[in-house]
Amino acid sequence: MFAAVAALMLAGSAPAATEAAIRAASREFDDAQLHGDRAVLERYLAPDFLFVRGSGKVTGRQEFIDTFAGGTLKLEPFTIVNRSFVGLGADAGIMAAEGTMRGTANGKPFVDHFRFADTFLRRGGRWQVVYVQVTPLP
Repeated sequence: MFAAVAALMLAGSAPAATEAAIRAASREFDDAQLHGDRAVLERYLAPDFLFVRGSGKVTGRQEFIDTFAGGTLKLEPFTIVNRSFVGLGADAGIMAAEGTMRGTANGKPFVDHFRFADTFLRRGGRWQVVYVQVTPLP
């Protein structure tokens, strides 16, 4: 997977239509996390998806889905600012931003402030998230 992303990076920037499609997919993916929408998360997350948590721990598709749609996490609408797009060609791109997430996990309140990068690839005519990395902020 990473070799494919590296090759796409060498291909140049993304067309405007690719950027618009990834921006829309990113918003839908974020909304699915907020609302714990398992079906949408399953549709977006690639089978080979990797999630690098703020702790550095690497998990996969099922753990990500279970985190957001497992019923123990209740989120308030989260704040996402400073969105930026990095084009990786016609079939790939990265959406990055700064976020603040509030809610409860297992009944205990939390607030997380972080930067994230979501890597999208178009496979079989649809956008999939193949990699997410989160970096905690103070």
